[in-house]
Amino acid sequence: MKNRIRKLVGMVIYPNEKQPKGCLIVNKAVELSLLNQEVDEKVTETFIKTETLLFDLLKRGQEPGEIPKYYDIKELSKFIHNSLVGIRVLAKTADDKKELETIIDLTLSTLD
Repeated sequence: MKNRIRKLVGMVIYPNEKQPKGCLIVNKAVELSLLNQEVDEKVTETFIKTETLLFDLLKRGQEPGEIPKYYDIKELSKFIHNSLVGIRVLAKTADDKKELETIIDLTLSTLD
């Protein structure tokens, strides 16, 4: 499961050629969610879906022992999501992919 999470987060810094640089939902969260309730609701809904995906991956990783059972995976999914959002912001402005990979490595090292 760690590899799947790494791949998910890595897609942010290595998007396919059809993906625009950055993330529309993060742009909306930063720029519009305080000004528009409908946008805020959509951002919240999308963030919850992402955290749920991460939760499910972490849970599947805990079952065989790949991810230690002492972790509260609900809180861990929020932590990884927070890092993912930050990486999405940095990916728009940083050209140093090695720096972003280092952030991903450090974030995922919490799963050891």
